[in-house]
Amino acid sequence: MDLLPTAEQDEIVATVRSQLRSDFDLHTLAAADGADVVVPADLWRRCAELGWFGLGLEESLGGVGFGLAEETLLVAELGAHATPGPFLATVLGARVAALAGRSDVAAAVLAGEAPVALAEVESSGPDERHLRITDLGGSRYVLVVDDERVALVPSESLDATAAESIDLLVPLATAPLPDGTAAVAELTGDDAAAVRRRGTVLVAAALAGIAVGTAEQSVAYALDREQFGVPIGSFQAVKHRCADMAVRAEAATSQVRLAALALADGRPDAAFQVEAARVVATSAAIDNAQTNVFNHGGIGFTWEHTAHRYVTRAQVLSRTLGDRRDHLALLLDEPPPA
Repeated sequence: MDLLPTAEQDEIVATVRSQLRSDFDLHTLAAADGADVVVPADLWRRCAELGWFGLGLEESLGGVGFGLAEETLLVAELGAHATPGPFLATVLGARVAALAGRSDVAAAVLAGEAPVALAEVESSGPDERHLRITDLGGSRYVLVVDDERVALVPSESLDATAAESIDLLVPLATAPLPDGTAAVAELTGDDAAAVRRRGTVLVAAALAGIAVGTAEQSVAYALDREQFGVPIGSFQAVKHRCADMAVRAEAATSQVRLAALALADGRPDAAFQVEAARVVATSAAIDNAQTNVFNHGGIGFTWEHTAHRYVTRAQVLSRTLGDRRDHLALLLDEPPPA
């Protein structure tokens, strides 16, 4: 199986990367730290015009018509730039609406007119559960994900309360569980499981992107920063850490691409590859983000540098659509490939 992107896929990556560098500079976005809405509405619509929200959605459902492989390349670039915003929930929300027959809702989401927040069910006690919601501000819908269904509900139907987030560019809120009548689109059974599994691949892609982005940031700094008249990258303590970061990033990227292709092709080992991708990418992102701070020395620990953005984003994503322990358990339940 060829895991290398085609020329057309490389063009998609180049376009996304250029747009992110232009419009999602982390130093500029720092002005939105702690805000309810991090990505302005006009910028969100610009992303929609580029086809990002429907890149992997079939043309028959109103999307661009590429597949999961291209969608993972897009999300990996978002991760590599620590890009904030409800991209994951919006991509999945458009798919849920389209598959549920709500083409009007899907069209609004794809056009950038209806951002979608992500809500996951959490336990707050032995018999108490609530929703943990990311990127609620400015959203029209909330994608509620649990073990039995995925559903789009209007954001105003939730009695949400703002909560503290470790990542100031990822607003957090909590809310009581909604009743089933609030949903405007809903999938259950195998359809819901397919969306959750697709979401797992996309979260893994974002984590792999963080591993790549932090490795590249460390290498660039190691080449540029000099000490004793030579680049610090010539010191074993630094270059060996950078080499380890590159290996982790490559392993995560390759596993995510394999998982995306296996899932898209309906291979019998798809579930195993998906869970393996999530576990490998989670470890790679967290380890690389932390090492990146070390490699930058004193400046890496400052608020002005962007290294800390990757640390907190990796932690947030590691707990999105299940945490590492959840996916390790699922991985152990899946038979390895023959």
